[in-house]
Amino acid sequence: MGTKRKDGYIFDALDDFTKVKDPAAKLAAAQEFGLRIIETRNLKKAYWRVVEGPFWSFRRRASSLLLGHDDKDRFFIRRMEATEGSNIRLYYHDLKTGQDSIIEFDRIPGLCLTVRSGWRPGVRMDVYTRCTRYHVLRFITDCDCFDVF
Repeated sequence: MGTKRKDGYIFDALDDFTKVKDPAAKLAAAQEFGLRIIETRNLKKAYWRVVEGPFWSFRRRASSLLLGHDDKDRFFIRRMEATEGSNIRLYYHDLKTGQDSIIEFDRIPGLCLTVRSGWRPGVRMDVYTRCTRYHVLRFITDCDCFDVF
């Protein structure tokens, strides 16, 4: 497995739950396949911020929503994205309104996130995200490694 240089990296939920019409099926798909952060290293409050989203329902609760678990079953992470020269962005989909909210992580050397979509071992994907000491974002999947400068 070699490292490939990329202009950007996108990790979408394994199932696009935003397209499901039935509310109960949409919630079930979001719970099953919505992205969630399962492990972090060197993550501090100063390293992330909300860049888009409603104040009362999202911004005020962002700390508890950060890892992808919402006890009110309203916000689920649908996408993780990084482009050349940018930070890591997590897109949270609001099942109630259909709008997206965004949390952005700074490129801090030593920051590590493990993001997962899916619960069952046969139907899940993990992406390991690292920020190197040169501020390069490295995304490691089961079979590939991508660097975003």
